[in-house]
Amino acid sequence: MDKLARYFDPHAAGRELTALAGQLGVTELACVRNIDYVYAPWEFYPLAPRVRPPLPRIVAFAADMDGTSTTTEPLALHALEYMVRRFTGRLSRAEWAGLDPQRDYPHVIGSSNVRHTEFLVERYRDRLDHAALRQAFFEAVCWTLAAMDDPQRRRDVVQHARHCGLGQMLEDPEFARLVAAGGVTADNVAALVAPLVRRYGAAFRCAHFGALVAAALDVYYLRYHSILRAIEQGRGAELSRQLLGDGGRRLIEPMPGYDVFVPLIKGWLGPEIDGLYEMLRAALLRNPPADCTPARLDAARPRLVRLAERFRRSPAKLALVTASIAYEAHASMKEVMAVAAERVRAWPLATEHRDRIAALLADYRAVFDGFVNASDACEHRLKPHRDLYSLALYQMSIPKQDYAACVGLEDTEPGIIALRAAGIGCAVALPNRDTSGQDYSAATLVVGGGLPELILVHNLLLPDDA
Repeated sequence: MDKLARYFDPHAAGRELTALAGQLGVTELACVRNIDYVYAPWEFYPLAPRVRPPLPRIVAFAADMDGTSTTTEPLALHALEYMVRRFTGRLSRAEWAGLDPQRDYPHVIGSSNVRHTEFLVERYRDRLDHAALRQAFFEAVCWTLAAMDDPQRRRDVVQHARHCGLGQMLEDPEFARLVAAGGVTADNVAALVAPLVRRYGAAFRCAHFGALVAAALDVYYLRYHSILRAIEQGRGAELSRQLLGDGGRRLIEPMPGYDVFVPLIKGWLGPEIDGLYEMLRAALLRNPPADCTPARLDAARPRLVRLAERFRRSPAKLALVTASIAYEAHASMKEVMAVAAERVRAWPLATEHRDRIAALLADYRAVFDGFVNASDACEHRLKPHRDLYSLALYQMSIPKQDYAACVGLEDTEPGIIALRAAGIGCAVALPNRDTSGQDYSAATLVVGGGLPELILVHNLLLPDDA
């Protein structure tokens, strides 16, 4: 076997990298920036050669969560904007308009939360209000330890509090009683921590950039996780109206077409899928690509049944891959599959078909052959690094020789890079309203109409006669 490592000077390393690329058939590499606390600022990845459709066969799909499978992207953006408002003290839109879709969004979607926070702290650091951050951080520490069961989140917030000078507060019996008593909510935590701020506020400090980022990140998680908890408690409709201003939308629901995509590739649909054509067609025509006409869609309608039969004979595996931590991933997908099952029960199909598919969606964990989230790796190994998608391929037990028969679905540039760095050469970009400004140069295919277009226009990347 080859040695674990070989050592080169920079010139020899370049030659070795060129030789490795030749062995893999690679013609593209990505130079990926690391987060601040990693020693090497950059890493180089050979990108799997692009596998262009149609594919002779598909053995697996690996799909991102936020913005690809679920509508949770706006919720994450809301929590990031809340974080900036809290550490700058600019709470109203009159004081600050909010995150800029052109200047901010491309840098705060698709990578790790640490990377997103690094960008925003650096960008808005000149408006940092120490007292405002201190108040928000005290709230985040208290709420997280009182309300969150996730052991990693609890461990991290304790570590961050110690790094910010609050070790003595963590040992205070009054603080221990507060977090153990129950009843701490996002609405009352500010009042509850007021005595602690008075007692320990002078000790709060962020001695370096990394500590500042960690404190801000805990504020982000306070907002995001308190909303998820409220959704789990049945307050989703109320919060949707409050944050989205539209009673017809939910904060967390499947992306358009996802409730059809999953049963289709899992082989749960047969000829009855023709009854879903009009629904998919209507979804696509709400956001049609330039060359997509009703007549073209209607001409392709017959192949929808053939596609369902193809996957019924050879179902594809499915992995969910997200840079969100475990709590977020499980809470979100539980809600998403519940909504999907609810929609399936309203499909224009025979009752036995609807009930069977809704029952198969009932346990979201049983739907996926791979389920990978940020808690399975370290913050510095999330997208655009390959680790999460490499784990997904491993969980699905896909051998290397079948990587070319896998399809990756992402809505961001970091995700596309991660897919191809993991060996998935068919990396499909599905832009949405929040990610349309990203650079998709590394994508094999860009599908602006999302999953409905991927199904109806691109035949899920299989040959037309599949």
